[in-house]
Amino acid sequence: MNFSKLLCLVLVYSQQLGQVLANETPECEGKTDGNAVPCNGKKGGALKLKVKKTIASTEPDVTWEKDAALESDTKYKIDGVKNINLEIRSLDVPDEGEYKAKVSPEEKFQVKVVDCLGGTSASPAMCQGKLGGIIKLGLSDGTVDSISWKKGTGDVVAGEKYQGPVNEATLTIKDLDNDDEAKFTGGANSKEEHFSVQVADCFGGGAGKTVECNGKQGKNLKLRISGSVTGNSVTWAKEGGELPDGHDKKGTKDEGLILNSLTAPDAGTYTATYAPSVTESFTVKIAEPKASDGTTKKAPTTSGGGGGLSYSPALLVTVTLVHLLLQLAA
Repeated sequence: MNFSKLLCLVLVYSQQLGQVLANETPECEGKTDGNAVPCNGKKGGALKLKVKKTIASTEPDVTWEKDAALESDTKYKIDGVKNINLEIRSLDVPDEGEYKAKVSPEEKFQVKVVDCLGGTSASPAMCQGKLGGIIKLGLSDGTVDSISWKKGTGDVVAGEKYQGPVNEATLTIKDLDNDDEAKFTGGANSKEEHFSVQVADCFGGGAGKTVECNGKQGKNLKLRISGSVTGNSVTWAKEGGELPDGHDKKGTKDEGLILNSLTAPDAGTYTATYAPSVTESFTVKIAEPKASDGTTKKAPTTSGGGGGLSYSPALLVTVTLVHLLLQLAA
């Protein structure tokens, strides 16, 4: 095996290992002072709440509540010595709220569901959001004091773009656009967490995989790789042809490709090669615009005659052959 192939495999499996580690269930430990602990969990993932107090053998088992008493089932898993752990599975917005561990003193957990949990400076969390959409970033440790957020090196200021306070353990970015594709940092000095926000209409599926990307005629469509570029810029190509006129490449290393004002010839399979020989493929399909009555607009037909119906030569040949077969069978 030559060096370039070995390096490629190392990069691919390193990325997969990072994804596995990112999928580990985060833990959130309570406080014994009666204050609720902010606990962020990733949407679709799991979150474990853990009682801080050491429960004596003579004390009763911990009971858990959220509006009402909780029991182990497909949604919740209660385990550990004296039931000190509560795991919430398949996190979604309805799971947000205050959870209580009934011990003395009572411990409280304020759960929020986010799209992306923070990472390290060397391995920031990869956060993918759709153009025009919303993405919520969350600190894996929301207990730090003096929380602040930065985009690049500049401070994040509350406003229409950044919803709510910007000194809490979550940050919501609204109306995502290409300018939001940047490095974000949240937390406090020496305990900062890092996020790499990526914005596109359609993201790659990883090395050697093909994803389907649906666009609309006359609209723009942004494709983006899912990985990180460690070498030269990304090389974009279209199978069986050239990239459409007027396309734009986005990112410091051309991580994104924008197909402007889509037309029928823009449909096809696009490839992005990087790091140094990883390839992701995107099959672009283009839907025709809708008419005012909700039906799909059809491209106007042309014919050599007047205003009569127009048929393609292939259809005329087919109709003629079917007619002759029917006559022979009669």
